[in-house]
Amino acid sequence: MTLDLIRAPSLDHPGLIHAFTTRGGGTSEGPYASLNLTRSRGDEAARVAENRERVRTALGLDALVFATQVHGKAVVRVDGAPKGDQPAGEGDALITNRPGLGLVCQTADCTPILVFDPENRAIAAIHSGWRGTVQNIAEATVRALGEAYGSRPADLLAAIGPSISAVNYRVGREVVAAFEDTFDVTGGILSPRDPEGGAHLDVGEACRRQLIMAGLDETRIWRSAACTYAEEDRLFSARRSHHQGQSGLFGGQAGILALAPRG
Repeated sequence: MTLDLIRAPSLDHPGLIHAFTTRGGGTSEGPYASLNLTRSRGDEAARVAENRERVRTALGLDALVFATQVHGKAVVRVDGAPKGDQPAGEGDALITNRPGLGLVCQTADCTPILVFDPENRAIAAIHSGWRGTVQNIAEATVRALGEAYGSRPADLLAAIGPSISAVNYRVGREVVAAFEDTFDVTGGILSPRDPEGGAHLDVGEACRRQLIMAGLDETRIWRSAACTYAEEDRLFSARRSHHQGQSGLFGGQAGILALAPRG
């Protein structure tokens, strides 16, 4: 079965390979059907391994590189493929300038962000849930690219992949307060508070604004309109699974970015 992959016009660049995966084209069954790339939710390890191999092969990469994601702001520099199927480290962003390594950010409602520096040939993959967004992992990653590879924010290209939309993402008063403390202007990120003090939250838009505040040109940022919650046939969603009485039983898609292998 052919993989159903989402591409970003902003990353259509020579020598660059990228994709946002979906549910289509894998071997997993049940709530993980079918292209689940996440090992931590109870799916059969052999099926996840096969799904990952299908993605690696389809993209023509030497290796896929994962991190142990913890909803923080740590950035992991990748100078080579980890041994076996081990993660590159604990963190929610990966950066590299090594060809052939597909940096992976795994999501199931959170926001995947891919960043490319065409001048210095460096890349980043970022997992930004609401906690990572409050900590501004996007800005931390832009800064890490500059420190490691000399990247300048104005040169960067970015793509924000499918995540849960505001209409399907109501959060409580504590999360609302955290975003009000983080952003001077929350219009377009938070809806007006409801009687219980909660609101609907657009994490993807918050990430887009943080990239701009970090120095990226907004015309060089693409954002997917796909909603993980609404598009059940195509995308995994943690919140949807919870609302369907299957809390914790869901697969994960990913954003993947790589410099083309040499040779």
